Amino acid sequence: MREINNQNNLNFPKVEIRKDTQQPIETVKSEDAAAQAITTEDLSLSPEAVIGRSQVQMSGVSKTDNLEADMKTMLDNPQSVQKAVDFFDIAYNHLQQKGADDAYEKAAVLTNAFKEDFLN
Repeated sequence: MREINNQNNLNFPKVEIRKDTQQPIETVKSEDAAAQAITTEDLSLSPEAVIGRSQVQMSGVSKTDNLEADMKTMLDNPQSVQKAVDFFDIAYNHLQQKGADDAYEKAAVLTNAFKEDFLN
């Protein structure tokens, strides 16, 4: 209440206005260069790489074995693969028409359930 002398006269503390000085262009360029210089030389140390490996690799099975098994299954059962692809396309189009935000993910889950129930 000390700032108010009376109802018609208000006193506010003086605010110091500082003008921001712009950094020299050389400083900005050197900071950008330093940010670009930070890289991970060994991707095995990157947390994203570890997460990605855990998503595609089962314990005791290499990525090559997974790919070869998938390709063998596809070559041995082309009609089943085509049915799954057709089911995915129908489910995806239907979910898109309904306006689902995650239509692709839902169609993939439905296709996996279709494969488990009807193609095995």
